[in-house]
Amino acid sequence: MFFKLQPPRPVLGEEARASSPPRGGSADFDSWFHTTLLVSLTLRVVSEELRRALDDPGYTPPRRAFSGIVALLAHPELGERAEKALLSAGLPAAAFAAQRLSTSEPFEDQALLRLVGRALRSHDSPELLEALLLALRSPRPETRRSAAVALGKSGRVAAEPALIECLRTTDTKLLRSTVEALGKVGGQPTLAALANLKPTENLRQVVERARLMLERTTERDSAVSSVNALDVPLPERRPILLACRAGLSGLLCEEAAAFEPEQRGPAEVRMLHGGALRPLLELRLALGIGVEWPLFERDSLPLAVLHTLLAPELVPTLQAWTTGPLRFRLVWDGLGHRRADTWKVAQGLHEAGSLLKNDPTQAPWVVHVRSGPARGLLLSPVAHPELRFSYRTRDVPGASHPTLAAALARVAGAREDDVVWDPFAGSGVELIERALLGPYRELHGSDLESRALSAARENFRSAKVAGVQLAQADARSHKVAGLSLVLSNPPMGRRVLRASGLSGLLCQVVRNVAGQLVPGGRMVWLSPFAEATARAAADAGLSVERLGSLDLGGFSAELQRYFRPLGGSWT
Repeated sequence: MFFKLQPPRPVLGEEARASSPPRGGSADFDSWFHTTLLVSLTLRVVSEELRRALDDPGYTPPRRAFSGIVALLAHPELGERAEKALLSAGLPAAAFAAQRLSTSEPFEDQALLRLVGRALRSHDSPELLEALLLALRSPRPETRRSAAVALGKSGRVAAEPALIECLRTTDTKLLRSTVEALGKVGGQPTLAALANLKPTENLRQVVERARLMLERTTERDSAVSSVNALDVPLPERRPILLACRAGLSGLLCEEAAAFEPEQRGPAEVRMLHGGALRPLLELRLALGIGVEWPLFERDSLPLAVLHTLLAPELVPTLQAWTTGPLRFRLVWDGLGHRRADTWKVAQGLHEAGSLLKNDPTQAPWVVHVRSGPARGLLLSPVAHPELRFSYRTRDVPGASHPTLAAALARVAGAREDDVVWDPFAGSGVELIERALLGPYRELHGSDLESRALSAARENFRSAKVAGVQLAQADARSHKVAGLSLVLSNPPMGRRVLRASGLSGLLCQVVRNVAGQLVPGGRMVWLSPFAEATARAAADAGLSVERLGSLDLGGFSAELQRYFRPLGGSWT
């Protein structure tokens, strides 16, 4: 894109405010002067084409535009959009920013350093690292602090020696930024340096947090990995919460009947369980598992979480289902990040000598802090192997989540003489889940896209499901001889023909199925147009069961089951 010079646009509100000099000292006046000068120059060179480009979230600037866009980083209106555009350009823009640092104005430094630091996190570039290390020795205090922050976020351990040197500074702001950065990139040398540091009261908590992070990192590097143990029973029965897609809790109760569960809502099932983790992980309709734990009520929330995690019965429960160190990640459900509270809990556990380590990087557990009527902790195992859907080696846009496919297969049931067809086969998960459920005679799948059929073939091989007959065909007209079961989660607007709209297309599919089903045959699917498809099925002579709405992640569809009466006819 070529950018032509245009006359300046009218001065905006923020720009107008920048035009009045401050009443402070000379430093304030110098900062105002440079900012006003830059804004004034910027307004004269920003073309309408460039403004429109920066408004486009998908815009990636070419190299020839870097200079002009870097000049906008301090612009009160366009600075944020200019930085996002440069970030999208990746390493070339970061390299340009690194070179620009040697001649930059003070008000450009922060954005340039942020750009270089983010790129260095993804690219092991000596040039980018050297630019940040040079900025760390800048005569400008704000530039030094921004460089320390960028080095910490870069994750580069090579920055540790230079940051340790900065611990000698008398600039308390730089010292804070340096300690925080060393907590992210340091190692044993940093631990030794921090042990000799005499921080002020205001910095004491920052230093303790950095030491805790470093001790956690060194323990992680030297310790064995942590995973969930699958075959060890709990020391005693505990309340277990199973999560599922909203609308599937009744079906999940049926699948988990051996555990005597109770339905807690549209998306939750509760039970008492004292056995191993494996049988819970094998439930095909569950999305998540957690051990419910009551929360201390006498304290503030962070102290209540800390005292609950220090309860003597809690550690043996986690140990039973863990191989390796007891690492966990703390999540405040619906309560924000609460980073300060997370550190209070982590530091309290450390000071108490608890076996529990707050370590979000390699944690086999997530500890959810829940408020409201569900107030308490939910201890969720996460670092375990996939025991159900490992066959899914390829996916396609809009493909079913396997738990939904398993739910559809469960509603359909298994008959050994079934001739099964998925008219929107996608990546094949519905047919695979039906094959895993029980015996059948034939499996058929069709889809308009060859890419989807290729993915389905790979998944069938991975699941060891052989003999599936796949066809690139239109679901409105494809025929399957002896059809007794249609099982499908149709695309909700993607990968479909739109000649008569999606609702009309799905109704045509229903009529095509109705003309083929043998007596006693059935169709189980999810319909985003429940009224229209149910009416089309009834008009075609099928018996209709509407089994409720399911959450598909941002929108819903109705689970429907149709039957061809035993005395009915078909063509």
